[in-house]
Amino acid sequence: MPADPTAPSGSVFLPIFQKLVPAHLETPWSPEDGMEPGELDSLLAASPAAEAGLNGSGRVPMPLALYEFHLALGNCPDLLETDHFFWDADELEILDGFLLFLEDAGETTVWGLRVEDAELPDPLVWRRSTGADSEHGVWKCEGGTFSEFTSDLLDWTFEEPDEADDRDDAGEDALE
Repeated sequence: MPADPTAPSGSVFLPIFQKLVPAHLETPWSPEDGMEPGELDSLLAASPAAEAGLNGSGRVPMPLALYEFHLALGNCPDLLETDHFFWDADELEILDGFLLFLEDAGETTVWGLRVEDAELPDPLVWRRSTGADSEHGVWKCEGGTFSEFTSDLLDWTFEEPDEADDRDDAGEDALE
């Protein structure tokens, strides 16, 4: 599927994220699934992360992959609100030096990107085994970049139950 022809020039990750709509929702991606850059920028400016005024700039440290994720899917709750909840652009916040972007449905685990890596186009994802409201938690690297992690998470979320059973059966056969 080609990228949206109205996408900002120089888009790197936008086509990857746009392809998630037909892959998992069996409907073509449409501009209504995403956001316009001006709309996204306004939401980011209203976020707790921006209100923190990091380094006096008042801007959210936004890696390109996360920015283009919101451009592609920022208005697609069928993908953003499943077993995990991707934070809306105006909800992004900073905790322990991490830009939080995802929490599990039980609010027991949160995922983020290191603020110090915000200049990287597609930084590694980190997980904290306690929710965002907890005072303490240990961050562990997930071993994948934002684009890899989000694509894999949504693939896993929308996986057909019989596909998971087939993989489990294959694993059991290998152990025997």
